[in-house]
Amino acid sequence: MRARGRKAADRRHQILEAAFRVFSRKGFTAATNREIAEAAGITPGLIYWYFPTKEALFLETVYAKSPVLAVVRLTDELLEAPPRTVFHQVASMIFAHIYEQPRMIATLRFLLAEALRAPAVRRLFREHALRRGLDALARYIAHQVDRGTLRPVDPQMAGRLFLGMVMSQVLLGRLLEFPPAVPTKVLVDELVETYLRGVLRTPDERGGRGRS
Repeated sequence: MRARGRKAADRRHQILEAAFRVFSRKGFTAATNREIAEAAGITPGLIYWYFPTKEALFLETVYAKSPVLAVVRLTDELLEAPPRTVFHQVASMIFAHIYEQPRMIATLRFLLAEALRAPAVRRLFREHALRRGLDALARYIAHQVDRGTLRPVDPQMAGRLFLGMVMSQVLLGRLLEFPPAVPTKVLVDELVETYLRGVLRTPDERGGRGRS
């Protein structure tokens, strides 16, 4: 039974890898399940066993190739951790996942091109990928606001601003080839500290408690 489950997981991964290659080359609209099946070395009908529609396959490809899943897991696991720790880890993880891996440049270009070209794809990407990551970060921010660690900000807006700061640097550095003049670690440190100056309660506001 365990071997069967492992085989299914391997097959699913095989399909997702093939889908990524085909979607990256042809885009969502032009790509077909037949082409994806050929790239995976399987029959087209087998794809439907794992993914009922091309939209479902596209969404899973996006989810697997973007840092969204990692952001969700990290913020859930570190719900009680100090904001400086969590925001630094989220930013570092996104940079490591996209900024420092050449293969991920293709992913980013593929996602942006598809989202700009096709409204349906833009909606799918926004609602099923971006929103998952934003909601996870907003949950963490709301919890820290309730604890009194962060100022009473709107969690969704505060999360959006932080992700915007991170992704703007990714876009500048990788897509526009305008890298920062400092190492990534220095960039992450400055980004997080700049953000925290706006949302973190001061020691006086927290009743004299220490650094978060």
